[in-house]
Amino acid sequence: MPVPTGDFGRHQNKPALGVTAVVEALQERGLVRAHADGERPPPDAELTDAGLAHALRLDAELHDVGALHRYTEDALLDWAREQERAGHRPRLKEFFVAEQVFFHGSPLSQGDVEGSARFLSQAGLLALSGDTVAAQVTLTPAGRRCVAEGGGVSTYLAREPALAGLHIGTVEGNVHVTYGSVMNVVESIRDQAPSLDLGAERLAQLIRDSEELRRTGALPQQRGRLRALAQRIREQLAAAPDSAAAQGLLQTIGPILTRLLG
Repeated sequence: MPVPTGDFGRHQNKPALGVTAVVEALQERGLVRAHADGERPPPDAELTDAGLAHALRLDAELHDVGALHRYTEDALLDWAREQERAGHRPRLKEFFVAEQVFFHGSPLSQGDVEGSARFLSQAGLLALSGDTVAAQVTLTPAGRRCVAEGGGVSTYLAREPALAGLHIGTVEGNVHVTYGSVMNVVESIRDQAPSLDLGAERLAQLIRDSEELRRTGALPQQRGRLRALAQRIREQLAAAPDSAAAQGLLQTIGPILTRLLG
């Protein structure tokens, strides 16, 4: 059903010609169909099947803490690189007026930005001089390599040997787990967790725990927290109503969880 895109323009305080340009660009990508009725722009438009699927995917990402964190991490590094190229050493609060502060049209919260900045600092990709939003931000050499490679923070950490090794002490000796292995656990959970019949609240908790595992796995100083998360994830899977699906997932990720537990 066609909707008046002029309403969107008024709500977002965008000029009619600007909205028309957006509609035309979306139509070229096959995401909307414009309905010109001879009136002044912008035209009415409706989603195509591909557009609806894309919109649903974007909406799901808006409610996905993992997607939010990954976007924020990558956006902070890209912004810091832009500032560096301009010869500017910014404070973190300046990120809130940058175009990268919007995630699918919604502004990132201060908590999300500060948390991602701390994570990047602990992972050795960003240097912070000061506290909270007043901190000055500088890319590290590793951060520059991450931006230059263009694959995103998680991909870089999983591939970079200097940052990827987790040494976990056990009574039998040291265990080495790569960050890439941790990422495989996280991605397996994200892909297969919806089939476990956990219910919305328990599913959301499992996804949150897996996302925290992703971040914690990159920080050698948080081995205790890593063990606690691995244990909690294993307990959640053991209690899943669909035991067959849970067992299948545990067969995939169980060996790494066991090694993380030490």
